[in-house]
Amino acid sequence: MNKMDLTKSRLIVSIIALGLIIGACIGGVLYFVLPTFSQNWFVAILLFFTVEESLLLSLVHNFSKKKDKKQLINIYMLTKVIKLFTALGFILIYMLTDKTDMKSFVAVFISFALLFLAAETFLFYKIEKQLSKKIESDE
Repeated sequence: MNKMDLTKSRLIVSIIALGLIIGACIGGVLYFVLPTFSQNWFVAILLFFTVEESLLLSLVHNFSKKKDKKQLINIYMLTKVIKLFTALGFILIYMLTDKTDMKSFVAVFISFALLFLAAETFLFYKIEKQLSKKIESDE
C-alpha cells in the first residue's frame, strides 16, 4: 500500500470516527431535548452524512494527486454542489415519506450538516497540507 492510499484510508477512517462522535453528541442531546424524534431518521441522517463525506473526501483526495491548484479548487466547489443536491434530495425523501415533525427533522439535519462541515473543512485542510508538502519535496 503506497503512501497516498494510506492517507486516503486515514481520511476515511477519520470521517467515520468523527461521524460516530458527532452522532453520539447529537444523539445525547436529542435524548433529552427531542425524545420523540424518530431513531430511524436519526440513523438515516447519520449514515447519509457519513457515507456522503467519505465519498467526497475520496473524490477530493483522488484529484489532489494532480498538482493543478485551479482544478482542485473546482473539485472543492463541485463537492459543495453535490452536497447541496444530495441534501435536498434527502429532505425531499423525508417530506414524501414522513410529514411529521418537520421542524425537528430540519433542526437535526442542519446540526449534522454544520458539524460535518467543520469536520470536512479540517480534513480538506489536511489534504491541502499534504499536497503542499509533496509539491515542496518535488521541487
